[in-house]
Amino acid sequence: MACVPLALVLVLGGCGAAVTKRADPALNLEPTGFRTEVNHWPQAGGNDLDFMEVYDPWEPMNRHIYDFNAGLDTYVLLPAVGVYRTVLPAPARKGVSNVINNLNELPVLVNCVLQGKVRKGAITTSRFLINSTFGLLGVMDLASDAPRLQRQDEDVGQTLGFWGVGNGPYFVMPGFGPSNLRDTVGFGGDSLLLYLEMMQVYRLAGVRNTWDTAVAEMVVRTINRRANVPFRYHQTGSPFEYELVRYIYTKKRELDIQR
Repeated sequence: MACVPLALVLVLGGCGAAVTKRADPALNLEPTGFRTEVNHWPQAGGNDLDFMEVYDPWEPMNRHIYDFNAGLDTYVLLPAVGVYRTVLPAPARKGVSNVINNLNELPVLVNCVLQGKVRKGAITTSRFLINSTFGLLGVMDLASDAPRLQRQDEDVGQTLGFWGVGNGPYFVMPGFGPSNLRDTVGFGGDSLLLYLEMMQVYRLAGVRNTWDTAVAEMVVRTINRRANVPFRYHQTGSPFEYELVRYIYTKKRELDIQR
């Protein structure tokens, strides 16, 4: 029986396990010359980006303003948003956002009237009345619970577009972002409507120092607006972020006017 282990050692160790080598079948195939189209990244200045073309004669200046806005966003606005979120809990921030949105209903209503959009005007009026009364001066957005009372979005730029005013050149507004000549004029109109509205609100509330209150309100509006926009500069993953933002903004505004 002592020879059995010896035999196993001779078979497994001395002789070794048999290894079968198989050639890769693909190596024996002849080249067929077949090639498939490979996706490639669009080239700046090439035809690949033609569909994203927007009238932008002020592009060099706009790009500088875009970079300025990116720096302002990174070093001022986003840190302010961070402090805002740290100081105020989420329910309080929601209440602030609701109040601002409720105050914005009146300029929206004016633009609905200017465009003759009766249904949208009726919805906006209903929303304002419900949220200003049952919603505790807009702190609670009760109207949005009704599917037929969703918030409408109209501004002076859309009103001008509705009546046939063209976009004009693309323009990046310092501190505000993408726009065009028509919407920049509209922004001035919206600011005027809001100013007139808030002066009446301050008067009804008995506010004496309207200047300081208006500045504080503007700061809160700016931080609240930035806190609710998820976009981050230079984080889209595209080397053509400027063109992408310009294209998306322009198309969105076209759809806003058509609605």
